[in-house]
Amino acid sequence: MKRSVWLAAFLLICSFGFGQEINFINELAGKKVATFGDGVTMYLYTLGRVPAGFDADVRVLKGLNMLKADRYDRNKPLSRGMLALMVARHLKLKGSLLYLMFDTERYAHRACVAEKIMEASTSELDRLTGDELLEVMTIVAERMEGKK
Repeated sequence: MKRSVWLAAFLLICSFGFGQEINFINELAGKKVATFGDGVTMYLYTLGRVPAGFDADVRVLKGLNMLKADRYDRNKPLSRGMLALMVARHLKLKGSLLYLMFDTERYAHRACVAEKIMEASTSELDRLTGDELLEVMTIVAERMEGKK
């Protein structure tokens, strides 16, 4: 009896978290311009973690050496360069010598292009839509699976 109660509680908690993720993804897909906060939240979901608020999520990504600045603006439009820098740091991309030397958004984007994570016809300055963010994070998730 006790085992079935714990199992039911676990499934309820998991379904609640899963429901939040589905709602977030549905809302994100309709956005014309994704924000930096959207990128942070989506990255946490991709890592298999439950977001706990912007500041806590930023601390998690800083702990993984994906973010390094002192402050971040949750509402700033997300550029390809911002996301590329997180991706390149996380996946430890080596496709651009200049990225390895300078660790900037521009060269991180080029490293992502070299690894076919982002399209060559894009720029690090381009703002991402929600759909584009989901597309890039799908590729990142596939790469993470391939490393296991």
